[in-house]
Amino acid sequence: MQSLQNFVKYAAHVPWFIYDLSNRQLITQQPVPTEIDDDKGIVLTEVPVPGLNYRPIVPAGGENRVVSFTLPVINRDNNYGNMLLLQQFEMLRNQAGGISAQVSPRRFRPTPKVLYYWGIGSVPLPYYVRKCGMRHHSQMTNGLGLPQYTEVDIELVLDEQDPLYQAEQAFRMVGTISGMGTSAFDLVRGALSGGAPF
Repeated sequence: MQSLQNFVKYAAHVPWFIYDLSNRQLITQQPVPTEIDDDKGIVLTEVPVPGLNYRPIVPAGGENRVVSFTLPVINRDNNYGNMLLLQQFEMLRNQAGGISAQVSPRRFRPTPKVLYYWGIGSVPLPYYVRKCGMRHHSQMTNGLGLPQYTEVDIELVLDEQDPLYQAEQAFRMVGTISGMGTSAFDLVRGALSGGAPF
């Protein structure tokens, strides 16, 4: 099996990032999420009809697309640990508005909206932050008791009303046509070589 060090080197490499649209801050770092859950539920309603031996299924739409992952935040600094990095994530789980909102908080401010792109096969899309939990590892703290290793659990919900989502739909159509061509090419190549197409 191919090791992680032997992956193909691409011509361009876009780093992992979250751009906080509400607070205008860029969150990025070298460790990336290793596993990303990308879910979109499909709602099917079963309608009971008296006398039938089954319940007809009525398509009732879809749920919101949800992207979730765990991010390791590590900094072995002896003075601050990873505390300064964690402050960026703290902004994601409080009401949006930037520095001015922290000085003069107002009621009914929304939670932050972010732009996320990495590892999910989509153009950069706007998401609402639904969860930003932190798991501090107490065995990795500095002399002042500040954490040096924290796992941040993030859950993002796609805003499908945003104009950027319309661009993603156009990208999806192009990707669908290209995907069909790629699949057909792989099947023909596999048949001609007498082996598996993958």
